[in-house]
Amino acid sequence: MQIPNLIRNFIRKRIVPESILLPFFYPDEGEFESFQEGYRLASRKTSEELANDAPEQWRKSWRVIARNGMDDPFFVDFALGDASPVYFAYHGAGFWEAIKVADDIVKFEEILTALAALEPPCSIELIASLADLNNEFYRELVDDYAQQDEAREEPGYKYFSVFIEDLGADKVKTLVFLKKFFENENFTATKERMQNLPLCVFSGIEELALPLQDKLASLGVKFYAREISFSEFIARSS
Repeated sequence: MQIPNLIRNFIRKRIVPESILLPFFYPDEGEFESFQEGYRLASRKTSEELANDAPEQWRKSWRVIARNGMDDPFFVDFALGDASPVYFAYHGAGFWEAIKVADDIVKFEEILTALAALEPPCSIELIASLADLNNEFYRELVDDYAQQDEAREEPGYKYFSVFIEDLGADKVKTLVFLKKFFENENFTATKERMQNLPLCVFSGIEELALPLQDKLASLGVKFYAREISFSEFIARSS
């Protein structure tokens, strides 16, 4: 199935605002179908479908276009093409409740672009000018952007998350290292964890992130690091 043009262009822009609740992971070129695993597909390799059109189930025409830092999906209805509203849902509930977050992909891009220009904490009025605060998703977003945790924040520290995108040429050697890195985890669990790339393998202070990046680079692993806020670090650690 072809990706509608406006949706394809949106994905290519990879807009990543500050909040962990907003899109962070986007499908790479040529990997759109594998990005549907866990939602419409059980596995791309087997083409086994999870989707059906029963109430509170993942519909067959829904496609994930991005995930936030908590792996919650943002998705559209391909049956409607570029005219589809953009939806959000919380994963792990045992059912799917689609929350409309934008009338269409153009409006969603406008909202994300504006939010990407904001630095939390910021006023409720700023977000209210962009989105409907009666919406469950945006109410939670307001709380996230308004957080002020200065009492808990340690000045002078920078926090980073490190994400693995590819295990490199010697996958076994990389998996052995990661098994030791994760601690108290068997080899099978480490292999299963690495089935869903890109994967966040570390969140913490810069001084600890740098040696990990050096080790991954020496193993030929494809990875990237992203600076995160203290509140995002706390959310990832909880």
